[in-house]
Amino acid sequence: MGRLHPVILHFPLALLVVGSVLELFRCFRDSPFLEQAVRGLLGLGAIAALIAAGSGWLLAAHEHIRSDQRLILELHRWIGLAAAVWAVAAWWSARAWGDAKAMKLVWGRRAFALVTLVLITAAGHFGAALVWGNDWFSLNPL
Repeated sequence: MGRLHPVILHFPLALLVVGSVLELFRCFRDSPFLEQAVRGLLGLGAIAALIAAGSGWLLAAHEHIRSDQRLILELHRWIGLAAAVWAVAAWWSARAWGDAKAMKLVWGRRAFALVTLVLITAAGHFGAALVWGNDWFSLNPL
């Protein structure tokens, strides 16, 4: 199951990114359709993210990790787990406050989506560093 981690993680990543972006888009144009889309995307994404995090922990437990990659692995695994847990919280906020009118709740819902997006980005960065090396995001192609 652990070796499937690279395959499993892309599905929740896409769902959570699109769900979070749509939630932020609701700042400009809100509709019942967007509310339902966000709730559905974050819900499916949160469940799939928990599965992806579990498979990642299994992969890390059974793979040889070079000593120079241990810190990157720890950052990736803990930020990835935080992203999965936070995605559940974002889903909960979308369900509980999806049609809220009080600005406190609306901004709370948006904050959960934004933090989810940031955590996914950070976990993805460190995951790519594990696979492609620390300089994978170099702007210099040479």
